[in-house]
Amino acid sequence: MKPTNASPYDGLVEAAGMDLDGLDGATSPFITLDACDGDLVGFLFPALEASYAGDSKPWTDALKAHPRVEKRLLEQGIESPTDRSSIAWDDPTLLFTSTVALTSEGRAVPLGDGKARERIGRFPHGDGSPITYMIEFMRPNNRGAAITHRMGLEEILALLTQLNSGLSDQHVGHHRYNQGKAGLDIRGYLTADQVASLRLGLAGRGWSVTADEPIDGGMRDASKNLIAVLRAAERRNVGVFLRSHS
Repeated sequence: MKPTNASPYDGLVEAAGMDLDGLDGATSPFITLDACDGDLVGFLFPALEASYAGDSKPWTDALKAHPRVEKRLLEQGIESPTDRSSIAWDDPTLLFTSTVALTSEGRAVPLGDGKARERIGRFPHGDGSPITYMIEFMRPNNRGAAITHRMGLEEILALLTQLNSGLSDQHVGHHRYNQGKAGLDIRGYLTADQVASLRLGLAGRGWSVTADEPIDGGMRDASKNLIAVLRAAERRNVGVFLRSHS
């Protein structure tokens, strides 16, 4: 069977709010946190990797184990979802379309009231990601009662790094998930359990801010907005993608 030419951008990716027009590599990236099924991301990722290496069986087995993914792809115009070679979409498109969390109306599950998401969107430092900023300018907090720490800095940084770059070259060895159609760049993700853990860790006192933070109040704003989005995801029991787009 020939690969289908159906495009998910007519449906699920646009439902998640991705602007496909006017992409301009000269602009700074805009960071989006999208609700997803993080456990499913972790399940499908190795199957996509195996398919890219020439072994399509793990993808077929993965969809047999998760018939709702097969159903979603059928609804998106894919004729043979269990046959990875018949699907013309690239890996980030297929991963995003298969796992993004949707409402019963087929719209993206909203995370928060929009203000926090907007503040996260384009951070005025470095690569535009407030998560990168937090990772760079966090330090351990050695003061305060241990019971209020909840989580140490090392664990917090590990979760922030997975969210910020868990699907990037330094972790998976290639850039495929950062070079999808129309600029789709999935940098990383968290499962629902990891969302809850990170929110709890950031709300604790296991971390502080380095003395050389370049933006006055930058860490305070970045952490406050991230906590708000994580809390919204926690209430809905969903994971989150970190997506970057121009």
